[in-house]
Amino acid sequence: MASGYPVMLHLHERQVAVVGGGWVAARKVRQLRKAGARVLLICPGAIDELQELARAGDILWRRERYQRDSFHSDMPVLVIAATDDARVNRMVAQDAHRIRALCNVADGSSTRSDFSNMAQIDQPPLTIALSSQGKSPALLQLLKARLTDELTSDWATLADWLGDLRAAGANGSAQPQRQRVYARVLDSDVLALLRQGQTEEARQQFERIVQEAKAE
Repeated sequence: MASGYPVMLHLHERQVAVVGGGWVAARKVRQLRKAGARVLLICPGAIDELQELARAGDILWRRERYQRDSFHSDMPVLVIAATDDARVNRMVAQDAHRIRALCNVADGSSTRSDFSNMAQIDQPPLTIALSSQGKSPALLQLLKARLTDELTSDWATLADWLGDLRAAGANGSAQPQRQRVYARVLDSDVLALLRQGQTEEARQQFERIVQEAKAE
């Protein structure tokens, strides 16, 4: 069986549709809003969390039972089927595929889903996603817990510094030279200093490495 192709979808200001109004749908909506997507919710009733989002104008709630082609006029790029009715979920997946939208059926049906969600750890700008391909959710949760403990804000700080360095050098130094600088930074005590709370010392060492590389 193929293992799948991991990607990070850029959904900022893209239209997505979620069919269903329960806890599973709410979790999907939270994730989609975090990605900056424009969310259309289709369901006759919804839990309080989703109702509050709709009242605030954060999502568009179409309060109706799903019917054939309910979201076609909106042309979402991604569709989530999250109802407790297998027949409706199947219809949603069929409709999504007709307009060539990616679809995830939240009842675990791999045959109708184009993708599966992975366990996610966020420490912006870093994101780690994990999957066991459905083999062991318990092991996945253990790995997530351990990595969450490890992925402190210090890693994010270093990622930001390296990102700024990459952006500044994009139009200047050649890539091999930049790669050497990155390697020296990562092989230095910069991260260790950050983890000890010595941010200023870490920044000074970071800048010193960069300046020394420029002088070569």
